[in-house]
Amino acid sequence: MTAELQRVSNGPDQVLIEEAYMAGYLEAVEHEKRRKQAIKEKREKKKYFLTQKLYGVAILIFTAVAVKILNGDATIALLTVPLGVTLLMSKEMLIINEYYWKCEDNKCNL
Repeated sequence: MTAELQRVSNGPDQVLIEEAYMAGYLEAVEHEKRRKQAIKEKREKKKYFLTQKLYGVAILIFTAVAVKILNGDATIALLTVPLGVTLLMSKEMLIINEYYWKCEDNKCNL
């Protein structure tokens, strides 16, 4: 009896089942690839904007140090403070690096 249960028929139904299984499997593999790619792109985007914010903070720190070194002459702040705040607060891509060009080529949706 167990031999009958384990026997696989080689009829036309079995071929259809195998084809459907392979199609479903390939679709699942492709879906997993797309999901991993989306996760990777999201991670790269977060890294890009974190870098941009860090540049903004660095420029503001540079401004404070420069004002201290120049004995209170804050002329440099007229240029660096707006630049630093813009880098810190902007949702746009302002730093041009490899990720920027990759997004320009692929027309990334930000």
